[in-house]
Amino acid sequence: MPVSIDIIPFSDSLELYGEPDFSSAFSLAGHVLISLSSPSFMFQRRRSTTRALMQSLTVTFEGQSEIITPDIGYAALRLCSITRELVIGEPIDLANEGHEDSNKPCSWNVIFDIPVPGWLPTTSMYGDRNAVEAGTRYALYATATFISLEDGSSSIFSSFFSPFSCRTHTINAPRCPVTLIRFAEVPSTPSSVSSTPVFPMALFIVDAQSGKDDTETDTTTIPPDILKKIQVVASIPTAVTLDETSVPLILRLQGNELDASQRERLRITDFTVDVEQIETYRSITSLDRVARFVVPPRTQQPPSFPLRNAHPVHTLYDVGFLMTPYPSKTTSTRSFSLFDPSNSGKYIISGDGRVFMHDSPEGDVTPHSPSENWYVLEANIPLAPDPHQLDWAGIRSRRISENTPLFSVCHAMHIALRCVYKQPDGEVVSERLHFSLPMQHVRVAVPLIIPSPTDRTTVDTTELQKSALYSQSLPAYSQLFHSNGERKIDYSTPLPLYEPPSSASSSSSFTLDCSDDDRKLIS
Repeated sequence: MPVSIDIIPFSDSLELYGEPDFSSAFSLAGHVLISLSSPSFMFQRRRSTTRALMQSLTVTFEGQSEIITPDIGYAALRLCSITRELVIGEPIDLANEGHEDSNKPCSWNVIFDIPVPGWLPTTSMYGDRNAVEAGTRYALYATATFISLEDGSSSIFSSFFSPFSCRTHTINAPRCPVTLIRFAEVPSTPSSVSSTPVFPMALFIVDAQSGKDDTETDTTTIPPDILKKIQVVASIPTAVTLDETSVPLILRLQGNELDASQRERLRITDFTVDVEQIETYRSITSLDRVARFVVPPRTQQPPSFPLRNAHPVHTLYDVGFLMTPYPSKTTSTRSFSLFDPSNSGKYIISGDGRVFMHDSPEGDVTPHSPSENWYVLEANIPLAPDPHQLDWAGIRSRRISENTPLFSVCHAMHIALRCVYKQPDGEVVSERLHFSLPMQHVRVAVPLIIPSPTDRTTVDTTELQKSALYSQSLPAYSQLFHSNGERKIDYSTPLPLYEPPSSASSSSSFTLDCSDDDRKLIS
């Protein structure tokens, strides 16, 4: 039967804005193209009319997640499956009458609009680098069911084969991949200075833990009661974009509870910083662990209900050709530094390191407030712009921070302050204060620059192509309205100052002249 269907979405990618939200949804729209043509037969001078009665037409948006690791093997999960029936009510009669001899088939477009859940993870590839196409993927599928209708002008060949052929046919459209990309919402008043971060700074009151690193072999430690009196407050951006090559870090140190002798003996000589990316791969055997992700129930999960486009390696695990090396192991972790290998991450503090000494100028007996006793350290922490190593899971490249049922990525900044203390007997000991700060790595949309009128071409077709690109730069709904539908107001923009009306117009009223639409004074 010469009937075919194709899925043509308005865009092959869907942009999600903001944090994953279970109560939000994004629109994925397009149309299903139905093509109908008449077959040509030998000894037939004119093609006959082709008629079909379409009974149903469904389009399905489906997402899946698969991992393949050397230690925990293969695991798969269906993230979502949303189906829409496009033929509502009576069947649709399709015919190419009057266009039988045309080289182009008759076509119909059936519009669809699917609400995509706002919590879904982004499209990404992960897992064993030798197993291609593993990770999180999405696609559109369409299926049509129709009945071929006999026509009076049918050929003798079709009449001969009709008793042996089924009149009800089911056809499937080619798989249409869809890429999901998540963008973070940029603050409404971003800084105009390129050296400042895109996102505001977050403040952390740190509970630093004492300990030694690999370079310190001395068993003598600094008295714990002295280290507990050191207060540390750290500041890093609330989020870091993937294209930023440095992260600002501000450390504030205070030791007001230290006595004068302890301040004299205690020094902060240097500090080390490292930014780590931790990737966790999970082989989940119980859906209770992923219940908060609102995935389909167990009856719709593999192997009970196979994935539509599963990785070929799953058959090897199903028949037992490949076995999991560690059956009891359910997680696998890969972690690495986002620093360049040549970067040690060590920063030397200038001076003698006695940062808690607050010597007042000679003759100044004015007491200082505690807020003036903070010692501030500032540094720009460089990140490697390009990946530099390769392991079993592929290139060690920066990813956005996300948490998915089978795959999670988190980031942390590890900081260690080196404290040196001189004991009353003259012995010098050193120890480090360790703490970690959670980080959020995000992707932001690149703003499109609208060209000036002089740069636009006068050719109609080219102008339409350019305008189509800029029409996709509209802000997301969540950037303009709150979840309850109220409009967002940017209170950071001050209102104009109030100016009292002039004496000439204070007692006058205004009216609108219909002739020239100018406002005129009525005496």
